[in-house]
Amino acid sequence: MKVEWQEYLSTGVLEIDIQHKLLFEKYNAFLAAVEAERGPEEIGKLFWFLEAYTVTHFREEEEVMQRLGHTELPRHRMEHHDFVRKVLDFKERLKSEGPTPHLILTTTRFISTWLINHISVMDRAIGKTAASKTSGSLE
Repeated sequence: MKVEWQEYLSTGVLEIDIQHKLLFEKYNAFLAAVEAERGPEEIGKLFWFLEAYTVTHFREEEEVMQRLGHTELPRHRMEHHDFVRKVLDFKERLKSEGPTPHLILTTTRFISTWLINHISVMDRAIGKTAASKTSGSLE
């Protein structure tokens, strides 16, 4: 369930797009470790890093939204919160169960689907807000 950056995912906000591409790289590194059957410790470290980077990215993305006056910030923040809560649950299960095939499949399906859906709808709306602010300030 590797995720590949596609142009349709671009928000048009450079710092957000760069972070999304890096987020995809971190997610794919986690997948590669799982597929190579690296030990639970290495898989756990990569998952921890993915989780930490996601939290950092969400905070920075929400700051951009606040600066832009993006009206969907409360809803967007709630989606971020729900994602982090679910990822924390996966992390705890990885610690207790280890990287079982079922847990890995459940985790990767959730993360890849969520990333693509969230970026293509919610995050692209940030780009629309940014574009309207830019075009509005030129008039």
